Amino acid sequence: MKLPNGYGSVTKLSGKRRNPYAVKKSVGWHYDKAKDKQVRDYIIIGYAPTKAEGLQMLADYNKNPFDLKAAKMTFSDVYKEWSKRKYASVSESNVKGYIASYKACSSLYYKVFKDLKLVDLQEVIDTCGKNFPTLKKIKVLFNQLYDFALKNDICNKDYSSFVDILQYKDRNPNKYDRNKFDKEEITRIWEQKEDKY
Repeated sequence: MKLPNGYGSVTKLSGKRRNPYAVKKSVGWHYDKAKDKQVRDYIIIGYAPTKAEGLQMLADYNKNPFDLKAAKMTFSDVYKEWSKRKYASVSESNVKGYIASYKACSSLYYKVFKDLKLVDLQEVIDTCGKNFPTLKKIKVLFNQLYDFALKNDICNKDYSSFVDILQYKDRNPNKYDRNKFDKEEITRIWEQKEDKY
C-alpha cells in the first residue's frame, strides 16, 4: 500500500539489527552541488523491530507531531533547561537545595527523560541513603522537572507523584543518640558544684 505524499516512510535498513526499520519523514529539499541535483531532507522519527510497528510510529507522529530534540533530552538536559528559568526566581538557599538534590540523582543523568519510569526515580530514593528532609527535597525536584517537561511536551506522564518517601520518615543517618542523666547523677553533679575539679 502506497502512503500519501508528505506522510513519511518506513524503510528496512541493511544488516542484522534489533530495530531494522527506519521511520522517517521528509522536511524539505536542498541543492547538492556534488551531485548537481535537489536532494530530499529527512528527519528520523525512530526505529522499529517490524514494518507494522514502524507504520504505527509514523501514524502516531502524524497524528500528534512532537519535537524530536525534546524526545531525546536526558534527565541532565531537562534539569539544565529548567534551572535556567527557575534559579532566577528563587533564593540562594533554595538553589543550593536543588543542586544538592540533583547531585543525588547521578544514576539518572544520561537517561532519556521521556523513557524514565517510576522504578528509576524510586531507586534514587531507595539507594541514596539521605535523611527524610533531603528525600523531600529530591521529590520536590522530581515534581518540578516533570511539571516543566509536561508543559514543554518532553514527556507524556508524570511519575514523580508516585515516588514513595514516607517509608523513610524516621530515617536520619546523622542522628546522635544521647544518653540522658538520671536524677541521681544530676543531684551528684549539683553537690559537686563548688569543687573546681
